[in-house]
Amino acid sequence: MSTLSDVRRFILRHDLIPRQSRVVVGVSGGPDSLGLLHVLLTLAPEFDWHLHVAHLHHGLRPEADEEARFVAEVAGAWGLGCTIERAPVREVAAQPGVSLEEAARQLRYAFLGRVALRLGATVVAVGHHADDQVETVLMHLLRGSGLAGLRGMLPSTPLADLRLTALPPAWRPEVPGIRLVRPWLETPRQAILAYCTAAGLQPRFDATNTDATFFRNRLRHQVVPLLRQINPRLTRVLGHTAAALQGDYEVLAVHRRALWQSLATVGEGQVRFDLDGFRRLLRGDQRGLVRKAIALLRPELRDIGWEHVERLLDVLASDPARRSGGPYPLVAGLAAHLDYTRLIIGPETAMPMEYPRITGVQSLNPPGCLALGPGWELVVTAVTWPPEGPPPWQGVTDPRRIWLPVDIPTPLVVRPRRPGDRLRVFGLDGSKTLTDLMNELKLPRPARATWPLLCAADGEILWLVGQRAAERCRVMPEAGRAWEVRLVAGAVAGES
Repeated sequence: MSTLSDVRRFILRHDLIPRQSRVVVGVSGGPDSLGLLHVLLTLAPEFDWHLHVAHLHHGLRPEADEEARFVAEVAGAWGLGCTIERAPVREVAAQPGVSLEEAARQLRYAFLGRVALRLGATVVAVGHHADDQVETVLMHLLRGSGLAGLRGMLPSTPLADLRLTALPPAWRPEVPGIRLVRPWLETPRQAILAYCTAAGLQPRFDATNTDATFFRNRLRHQVVPLLRQINPRLTRVLGHTAAALQGDYEVLAVHRRALWQSLATVGEGQVRFDLDGFRRLLRGDQRGLVRKAIALLRPELRDIGWEHVERLLDVLASDPARRSGGPYPLVAGLAAHLDYTRLIIGPETAMPMEYPRITGVQSLNPPGCLALGPGWELVVTAVTWPPEGPPPWQGVTDPRRIWLPVDIPTPLVVRPRRPGDRLRVFGLDGSKTLTDLMNELKLPRPARATWPLLCAADGEILWLVGQRAAERCRVMPEAGRAWEVRLVAGAVAGES
């Protein structure tokens, strides 16, 4: 049969099922899965495959009991092992936002994974075909998907990559190394039905496939027929489109992995990007990296809304010189924050407030630290270096860090601005009023009244914190020791 040879070539082209594999075949009893089981059983002697039938009883229709018996009888007649299990689909679907269709899908994959683990199988085969691919691409298009969704279903994918977020953690099997394969993916359903007839198979037909309350069924019976009137080759055309986008996605994924490795660090429940490098990227790459960060931090999240990421990118684009700010809400309790040299994405509750602030006069005895509003700290530590060696500030341009002579009058004082305040700016002749300096730095007006100033015990302003240091902060390289003062975001305190 040409269908058999076509499927054989597809399996070999994509290396779906290695020789001597133990394969779990998901069989509902319908033509797609029954035909797939027959094809794999026919090819099994050539490739030394060992097949096992798995059937999940959804319990949604009166005929479900008869279908389970039918699958068990077929497996027995063909000399194959069979596992049948009943699933609490309605219980899972009772959760907010979980449809019957989605509950059944997740329970089915979890079941297939458990069977594969028990048998030591490395491959799970399912009956998705070319017309299913058409529906999948259209579903993703209508729901608003990027390239990852528009490429449709893949011939092979790690079973562990499927997000089974509607299920309790105990129901989600750990399935490293097990792959889900779709040998029918380039085969139209009409060819599958013809194969079943020619092979003398008598599959069962699921009445729920005509239920228009399911989104996929509405596409199948209402939208797809109209599109076929426009282009009778719809299945082939969209199949080619999905295959082309799969190739493009693979190329883009290699590029994005390289960007991630060069710009991103992961730790403490956060993803941190080098801000300057991130700003230089095209917006599409910025979008891709932010979405990857969200997916990494919230693996249970199936859909990342377009607007969540775009709001952040709009903030960055609106002020290319902006280096601090946030938190900017994203999705699922995540937020972004600009931290001078980094773009930080993490839990919103761990994000620092947008600006450091102080409302009264506070003393700070070095070494020590002082909270500057929620999420910020001023940290003073002692540093030493060989008098003949490079001082610690050599090559450092971080505005969040200054060094003070060890003989500076202490205790240090941190306070908000007062009328007439002036700062003798490091490296410049004379002084400037705080008003003029804040105008030059374009500090947000609402933040100016509580922006912290670091002062010596004698009252002289040493630092407009995080912005400009005073000439009095100058330390001679040969001194060999100094106080290092850092402004740190509380969420990542202790990093330099």
